[in-house]
Amino acid sequence: MAGGFTTMKTLLYRLFVLAILLSPVYTSDHSAMCAEAATPQTAAQKQKAAAQAKKKKEADKKRAQKKKEQVKKQKAQQKAAAEKQEARAKQQEKAAKAQAQKQAQKQEEEEELKQAWLRQQAELNSSTPKKEVVSLINIGAKFGYAGIMDKMTNNYANISRPNELDNDYAYHSLKGGPGAGLSLTYELQYGAFRFETGFDFTYLNSTSAYEFSLMRRLEQPYGGNYFYITDDLRETRNAGYVGLPIMFGAQFSRYYFMAGAKVGYGLFGNYKQRGRYDIVVKDDALRDPYGLGIHDVPTLAKDQRKLSLQQPSVSLCAEVGIDLDEWLQAQPDKKNKKRTKPGERLPFGREHLHYKLGIFAEYGILNTNKPTGALPLSFNADDPYPQQTNSMLSIADTRVNNLFVGVKFAIQFEIPGKVARPIPAPASAAEISVFDKESMTSLTTAIVQVKNTGNNRTIMKPKTLSKGVIRQRAAVGEYVAMAKAKNYYPESVAFTVDSPGIVVPVKIYMQRRPVFQVKVTDKETGAALAAQVQITKRNDKETAYSMQTDSVNGLSEVMLQDSLQYALHIEQIGYEAVDTLISDIGDKMHISLTPIKKGEIFVMKNLFFATNKTRILSSSEEALEALFGYLERNPEIRIKIMGHTDNVGKDEANQRLSEGRANAVREDLIKRGIDETRIEAEGYGETLPVDTNDTEEGRQNNRRVEIEIL
Repeated sequence: MAGGFTTMKTLLYRLFVLAILLSPVYTSDHSAMCAEAATPQTAAQKQKAAAQAKKKKEADKKRAQKKKEQVKKQKAQQKAAAEKQEARAKQQEKAAKAQAQKQAQKQEEEEELKQAWLRQQAELNSSTPKKEVVSLINIGAKFGYAGIMDKMTNNYANISRPNELDNDYAYHSLKGGPGAGLSLTYELQYGAFRFETGFDFTYLNSTSAYEFSLMRRLEQPYGGNYFYITDDLRETRNAGYVGLPIMFGAQFSRYYFMAGAKVGYGLFGNYKQRGRYDIVVKDDALRDPYGLGIHDVPTLAKDQRKLSLQQPSVSLCAEVGIDLDEWLQAQPDKKNKKRTKPGERLPFGREHLHYKLGIFAEYGILNTNKPTGALPLSFNADDPYPQQTNSMLSIADTRVNNLFVGVKFAIQFEIPGKVARPIPAPASAAEISVFDKESMTSLTTAIVQVKNTGNNRTIMKPKTLSKGVIRQRAAVGEYVAMAKAKNYYPESVAFTVDSPGIVVPVKIYMQRRPVFQVKVTDKETGAALAAQVQITKRNDKETAYSMQTDSVNGLSEVMLQDSLQYALHIEQIGYEAVDTLISDIGDKMHISLTPIKKGEIFVMKNLFFATNKTRILSSSEEALEALFGYLERNPEIRIKIMGHTDNVGKDEANQRLSEGRANAVREDLIKRGIDETRIEAEGYGETLPVDTNDTEEGRQNNRRVEIEIL
């Protein structure tokens, strides 16, 4: 009963609560209360949403404005870039057009010069070549031997006639001397004919030696005959003449000759004497003669030593020589554009300078002496000693003829006519291009050099064919063009320039050198490996090439030297090393390396430490990087680094050194990013040798670091 009452009571209570809840009054009041509680919260949310919407709208507006400005700026930049590109294109087009016009004009001028030269050559080679009048102004200098040759009359009185020269004792010898001259002449050339006239100045210096005796009768102070004897009288004469030469001649090939006459006028003449004379007296009262001593010839004042010249002088002249244009004439000045246009009157240029060298002879056919009739010695009355000397040319009837022979050099200034003489030969050129022999593509990286095979002189130093072709001027002759390029065998081509004004195309085809290629992969996975590759010469095992394959595709390549045989050695940390032979230097070899399994031990190659130190040298970088790469590619692998030494030193020191070196390698790998839990390090000192410690090579093998795959 009690339990039923309780259940009934609970049921009635629930029905009462339900009735209240369902009543209209309760429902209305509860809704109102809920509405009153919810109204403030909804307004705030609306206000906040409105503010956020406004802010978003402003932000969107700003973004739109910014985007609009960016688009506008971008369009302006694109427009400016397009205008700049267009201007650059126009400028390039203009430059290319100007270059093309310049090149065309240059080719036209070269063709005109070539045609003019060909016409001239045809005229020169013709049996009746066209003759041309050429005028030149010559400036010449001449040097040589001069002789003022005096011819004394034979009408000498003998010793019985006083105051006269004694013919029996007279002697005359011509020594001569140096001569020089300058000339300014006009020369006319017409074909082979030559005519020359103008003005020249000649200076002659000549010495003559005399031996003679002179007798005079004196009554005072002692009566008798006085003899004046000289055996070494030297008289040196100087004379200067200005002349008008008239010469005719001809030139054949490079040789010429001229002959004619020259009318001259003596400008000055003087002399000086040196020597001694002996005075011997034959006294009437004495049987034997006696002497008054030996005396120097008296010296006269300068104004008293003048020669008396007979005017005018006429000389016969001859000259033979060689035209030096073949060796000395300069090429036309490149800056003078007009010089390349035949048919016009050209300005004076360096090609109008000519040179000639010859030997000449001039002989005077007219007497140039005007004797005064005086004796060589002059005396005062009753004075036995001479007062002055006179020139030997003063003796009555003495004639003088001048002789001048020597060498003459002349510079000729050609007066330009309508056609330059001669028209320079047009320039020839070689147009050199280099190609790949297989693909026939142009090799713009090739370096070309050209030599003249005749004299082995380089006419073009090494140049790069950046534009694929290069033009080099070359005179008529034989040449060789040599080309070099990276990855190609050197090549050379001989060519000949057989005539002026031509362009010889020279094409060089180069053979690419074979490339040895090796690819290294993992034998199990096929993945590319960055392995160390060494190529050695078979005969002496010397390392010829050392390289590393690419970690992306496992490739490496090198150009091997011809005519040698090679062997290949490949190693990589965590893999078994491979040794094989290279059969051909152009081979493409694929090598698969077998991974080292767990529990296997291998020695780290190319790992170097400072002597008796634990510091790793920088030359070990490749070995450390290879070990790091192996661990990085195989994250499940754990290793143990084991250090070993030789038996040099104390055991304790060797143990510490081996431990330190093993830990140094471990720390390096940790710094590179390998988890330290994957690496163990231990040192064994000298306890586990792999070779004898009695030799240096054995001790070096014992000093090692080993890796054990755990």
